[in-house]
Amino acid sequence: MILRPFAPPATFAAASLVLIALTAIATGYVQSSFFRDAVIQREAVIVRDLATAIAARDLRATDLDHPGDLEARSHLQRRFAVLADLSGVVRIKVFNADQVVVWSDEAGLIGRRLAEDSHLTQAISGGVAAVFDPGERASHAGEALPPQPLIEFYVPFSVARPGSGGDRVYGAVSLYRSAEGLTATLRHGLLLHWAVKAIGGAILFVTLFWLFGAVYRRQREAERQFRELSSGHARIVQMEKLSAMGQMVGEIAHQFNNPLVGVINLAQRAEAHADDPVRVRELLAEIRRAGEHCSSYVQRMLRFTRLARSEPQPVALEALMRETAVFFRETVGATPEVLCRSNPEAGQAAVVTADPVLLRHALFNLIQNAAQADPRGPLAASLEAAAQDGHAGWEIAVADRGPGLAAEAVPHLFEPFFSTRPGGTGLGLSVARHIAVQHGGELRAEANPGGGARFVLWLPAMEAM
Repeated sequence: MILRPFAPPATFAAASLVLIALTAIATGYVQSSFFRDAVIQREAVIVRDLATAIAARDLRATDLDHPGDLEARSHLQRRFAVLADLSGVVRIKVFNADQVVVWSDEAGLIGRRLAEDSHLTQAISGGVAAVFDPGERASHAGEALPPQPLIEFYVPFSVARPGSGGDRVYGAVSLYRSAEGLTATLRHGLLLHWAVKAIGGAILFVTLFWLFGAVYRRQREAERQFRELSSGHARIVQMEKLSAMGQMVGEIAHQFNNPLVGVINLAQRAEAHADDPVRVRELLAEIRRAGEHCSSYVQRMLRFTRLARSEPQPVALEALMRETAVFFRETVGATPEVLCRSNPEAGQAAVVTADPVLLRHALFNLIQNAAQADPRGPLAASLEAAAQDGHAGWEIAVADRGPGLAAEAVPHLFEPFFSTRPGGTGLGLSVARHIAVQHGGELRAEANPGGGARFVLWLPAMEAM
């Protein structure tokens, strides 16, 4: 059997219901216990005040010293019998400091010493105590208490001993009252309390579940929209890839078609002049040049596919810029001249982490592009420090004084296979930008002050070790 995880709404409902129920039960239990104890203590205080008033009025110290004396017993009865008029009173006992019953409405208990009892000891010491169902305690065995819920109150009192200079005799009154009325009141109050708790918990649960449902539905809707956007974006990217591939295939086909057509035509001419060896050699030379053109184009395409592989290392931009300018001059001849300029401090500090082969290739493409726009030159290559977005870096700028950047061509300058020159491959600038991005930099085009175009290659400075 495979157990499936609960859905988030069901999990939240179960968890919140359990937490709300446990919280309600815990707080309800604590509050009900507090209310019950508060009511009992209030009853005990009332009994204590009454016993204290009786003792202070005309109780004598000798009444507590001689529990068997008839006069003392009669006097205690007259004073404390008034407590029997309180509602629900079923038993009254008066103790002296030795915990001996000096008077009780149950005559058989007079003179009896109660076994060691902490509540009685607390009362004689001046405290007030209350006990539920005292008949269940072993210390009250044999008292024949009524078979009903009872509360026993222990309250202290004291009597001044005459001629003792303020010495007092202490005692305690034990009053048993029926707990039926109090229990009924507490039960009714607890029912109301639990009803309010249940209603409040239900309202809280419904509110939380509704809020969670609203948030959960919004989250699912957001996830659905995100999936749709992701799917749409993936389709767009795929279409762009297919479009770029189509452009590449078309460009390759175009680049190969013209030489191959020429090869076919030249071969047909060679067949027509088979009896003229000199002419055949001339035609074969043309065929060889067409083949070299195709081979050169294939080599450029292979270099384009190798751009993803790089070997980063510390590269000094000053030396790389001047070496690339020299290499360009040796490749194309003396014109156009490339003038290199850099600040003295830049020549020493301009170090980046890059692949020198790829970086030189990107810079060569920029110089070649400038030379094609301004064949007479001179071209300008400069190196300067430039921070970008809070990051230190260096800029290599290649500027020419050619016709400048056409407004309609600017958005497409770095697109593969886009070229404004007849016969151009449209790969130079796109390759250079790809190399810049691969090294964490960027390549941008801007107008050159004074005319022409200016291409700026920015690279982040090497982090200090």
